[in-house]
Amino acid sequence: MASKGQFYKSSPLSLVQQKVALCLAYKDAKCNIDKKKNQLFWIGKIRPTAFSYEYTVFLLYQAGKSPKVWVMGDELERLDDVNFPHKFDVDAENKMVRICLYRYSEFNSSKLLANTIIPWTVEWLYFYELWLATGEWLGGGEHPSDGKPKVEDINKE
Repeated sequence: MASKGQFYKSSPLSLVQQKVALCLAYKDAKCNIDKKKNQLFWIGKIRPTAFSYEYTVFLLYQAGKSPKVWVMGDELERLDDVNFPHKFDVDAENKMVRICLYRYSEFNSSKLLANTIIPWTVEWLYFYELWLATGEWLGGGEHPSDGKPKVEDINKE
């Protein structure tokens, strides 16, 4: 038993473990691992509510780095709006946006992408649709200041 005040760091999950969890949770999505680059790719369709559009989501996760998530497709609206919320960058021409989902301290490599990043993406899409309807971001959180990740190495914490 650990003594009072003593904490143990969780072990990082392998890309294979991440892939298995993603494939089990999202059976219609596609997931692959690039062993040379030590990264995982996931692409799937997400519908935040029964009345929502179905959005295409692309996840790129390199072991030891912060996951990157893009939403793409014709369903995206107001990509050219300077007030487009919680994004790192927007590619209006290709109809895709890299979204800001969390504070970097909220994810580390011992957490499953299937239990964190994908549900957070569903939540982001829900608040995105509310923003489209109201013009106000109701999802809380912090905006990235300059479009660049604050920390790339998530295992240093």
